[in-house]
Amino acid sequence: MSDGRRQLKGQVIPLATAVSDAKYCFQGQGVDYPEREGLRLLCAGRERCQPGFHVERTDFACVLIEFVVEGKGKLRAQGQIYDLFPGIIFSYRMNTPHDLWAEPTDPMTKFFAAYQLSRKRSAVPKLGIVPGTIRWTRDLAAVQMLFEELIREGQLAGELNQEITARYLELILLKAGEAVLPKDGQIAGGADAYQRTMACIESDFASLASLGDLRGRVGLDPNYICRLFRRFGQETPNQCITRHKVNRAAELLLTQNKSIAEVAQAVGYEDAYYFSRVFKKRFGYSPREFRDVAKQNT
Repeated sequence: MSDGRRQLKGQVIPLATAVSDAKYCFQGQGVDYPEREGLRLLCAGRERCQPGFHVERTDFACVLIEFVVEGKGKLRAQGQIYDLFPGIIFSYRMNTPHDLWAEPTDPMTKFFAAYQLSRKRSAVPKLGIVPGTIRWTRDLAAVQMLFEELIREGQLAGELNQEITARYLELILLKAGEAVLPKDGQIAGGADAYQRTMACIESDFASLASLGDLRGRVGLDPNYICRLFRRFGQETPNQCITRHKVNRAAELLLTQNKSIAEVAQAVGYEDAYYFSRVFKKRFGYSPREFRDVAKQNT
């Protein structure tokens, strides 16, 4: 079992040892390291946990955010045990005791960032995620990209390099803040169903006209779908379908020489007048006005 710590230039950095295919960047170790509004990046990395991965941490002097992209694991913190799986993002408070271990048959791969907050950054919730919480995001690819860029930039040198890495860290914290706060530490089943429903909407929105259509595609009761969206989303299923339809309609209006009726049909509206009302409600312009304004600015 690893104690999850390594000493580096006088500071305890919470790096595990039972990992492979690791990649790290280090910043903020020197006294001259500039803070960005009280946010001080120490290090970041990607680690592929080995089957025997298990760390216990109690006394590291920083805040740590971790993000699981593959595999499974467990987290014990503040008297609860949480399942870890792709999309889970979690943050520890400084000196908060916790255990973290990987599933032996499907060990996780995770990203992390260690940072400090000075007194200048007293309003921690503005950063998105409060240290000591665990969340789940379906926007896995975007968060993974931010971590990868953070590590890449952190390995470079330049006048603005530390400012750039601090901006990436801020974005990671904000993305974590918009993720879902699970109830009772167990969200795997519902998360899978929500992910499947969202994937169906994203691929088939043009042919979805109602919750009944969605039920036929994903095999879930409409009432359950609505509960999933209340739990994991920020809009209703119908609002989500409509958003995808009108966003695609806007793309077609700008890039193709289709009539308004043809655009309406392409995104699943048989009634062009109803489509125009829905479009204007979202964009503030009718489809025709939207296209005309765009042409005036080209």
